[in-house]
Amino acid sequence: MKTLLHHFILILLLGLVAFSSAQLQAGEAQLTQVIADNDSNYSGGFLRLGYGYKARINPYEDEEKGETFFVKGRYQWQLGFFVEAAYYRVLNEGLRVGYNFYNTERWNLDIHNVVAHGDLDIKIDYFERYFTMQRNETQMLALRATGSFQQTTLQFVFAPYSFNDETDGIYASAALDRSFQLKNWQVYASLGVEYRSKKLLEYYYAIARTGSWTEIYFPSYQPGDGIDVTGEIGVSYPISKNWLFEAYHKYTNLADSIDDSPLFQYNSTRYGRSKNVSETGLLISYTF
Repeated sequence: MKTLLHHFILILLLGLVAFSSAQLQAGEAQLTQVIADNDSNYSGGFLRLGYGYKARINPYEDEEKGETFFVKGRYQWQLGFFVEAAYYRVLNEGLRVGYNFYNTERWNLDIHNVVAHGDLDIKIDYFERYFTMQRNETQMLALRATGSFQQTTLQFVFAPYSFNDETDGIYASAALDRSFQLKNWQVYASLGVEYRSKKLLEYYYAIARTGSWTEIYFPSYQPGDGIDVTGEIGVSYPISKNWLFEAYHKYTNLADSIDDSPLFQYNSTRYGRSKNVSETGLLISYTF
């Protein structure tokens, strides 16, 4: 049932993408900040530093709650090389270094690094005997297409090459971001899907009969490919020219192939953790 829901949301997202593109191309083109920041003839950038409160729950770590710093920024050199960081938005989340090589009025293309899956550290407590299973982060080389149409941004990412020698496979994502202006408030809503191939998920969640200690405590398991679905809503209010108040909430529904892994289930139930990911933040930020 959950897989069908994921596929339905993916089809819905792609339908919205097609509909939005057709409607927006008929109207007057306006470049947004995203395109300006990614123009290959553009040199410069911005840095936004924030401080506030964040609450995050997920299956992999203990609940994170309390005061924290927020960072969002981007700098591009005139030749097209750039570095960007964003840690509280669905769109372009993470630290990336890349090269912007193609631009049109509405679309731009670049290559960059992307984290296809983070570190995985599972500690097994079996009658006071402790075992640890660790899996390294997977960084991949990705092609990204970003389209900006007035207050709507579409983004597609395709990553076929892994920098982690232990992993292989394909990572892909699609996102739709729409913002609205309500007096002095800016409101946005985002929907994103992430696809990981079978080979990629096998490295993190498979249990094979190869003589390893995991087979003693868990049944064998081979995951298929999987789709994560993330929704996010947020608001911002300009306090002054450089100061901004922001609030957001995002929720990620993880793929069935991850949920069904005995390793994942042990890690979530053993420590009483959520089987999905949610994050809420309130912050005051300053833009340089």
